[in-house]
Amino acid sequence: MERCRLWLSKEEIDPELLQGKTAVIIDALLATTTLITMMERGAKYVYPVDSIEASTTLREELLLEGSVIRGGEQGGRPVDEFDLGHLPTDYTEDVVSNQRIVFLSTNGTKAIQWTAAASKRLLCSFRNVHYVADYIRRSDPEELVIVCSGAGSHFSMEDYLCASRLLDELNLDGVKLDDGAILASEGKYSDEQIVSLVTKSRVGRSMVNGNMQDLLDFVLGFKTQDVLVEATDDGILAVLEKGEVVHE
Repeated sequence: MERCRLWLSKEEIDPELLQGKTAVIIDALLATTTLITMMERGAKYVYPVDSIEASTTLREELLLEGSVIRGGEQGGRPVDEFDLGHLPTDYTEDVVSNQRIVFLSTNGTKAIQWTAAASKRLLCSFRNVHYVADYIRRSDPEELVIVCSGAGSHFSMEDYLCASRLLDELNLDGVKLDDGAILASEGKYSDEQIVSLVTKSRVGRSMVNGNMQDLLDFVLGFKTQDVLVEATDDGILAVLEKGEVVHE
């Protein structure tokens, strides 16, 4: 690898700079965690979309060929006309196995859509960051762009910490880093430090106060998903690699 960039929110995405690059998309709380879990649990096709209108249009098209599940959130809240929400617990194996799912989130699915210019797009969460790092070490792309989805147009602590963990697991000797990647690569946060910081973050506090500690523990389950999910050129998610998966 010759160069690595870190963009701290989806609003930094520059399609021209993504041409021919490998992009890693992070929305740790919660979209990429949920999407990777869907694929791990056997979803046939998952279609990330960037608006309710796009989800409606795509659902109507897909219904011509059979059943479709529509799920997700806007502004952290369920969408009334959707079948399911945005939590990993909504997508159990018996619900998603061999199903087609249209999924919308406030930040993560937009980041997936907006990075379409990249030659390869990988989804990353705390649960599979080790596996993403292993793949990058093996594939050795010329240039890597890590995209934190952020919160609106703002910084997201949990996405940044996940990016820092990814960089910590890569060999960056001789790699040209931008300022964001330099700062994140200096972090060297332990599992315990990440858990503590994410728990103190805006979304983490909301989850704890909302009696969702079990969900937060799931999100922060380091090295529990040996599965690599990519967004293909046609925008559909696919399992690129799958190792020994730990189901929860």
